[in-house]
Amino acid sequence: MITYKKTELMSSTEIVRNFSSILDSITKHGKDKIAVMRKNKLEAVILSVEEYERIYEILELFEHIQIYKTIEQRKDTPLNEYIDLDQLLTEQGIDLGEI
Repeated sequence: MITYKKTELMSSTEIVRNFSSILDSITKHGKDKIAVMRKNKLEAVILSVEEYERIYEILELFEHIQIYKTIEQRKDTPLNEYIDLDQLLTEQGIDLGEI
């Protein structure tokens, strides 16, 4: 679970009233993130574009690693254990033309 400093927690009302200065604190790297609270519940997090893109790139890398691992695992699967697409569609009662 992500932890937040007290200075990173702000109410939605406070965000609305001070949006420009809060945005400046994020974009000028004064703060890494701002957690937006509404009715004492965490609703959203404001991040800089750079931080968002960094997180997204990490997620994409993780997905590529997972795909690589799946491919490597399937190399050990004997060919007779694979199911043909047509066979799978037939078993599921799906017509490829309807997809």
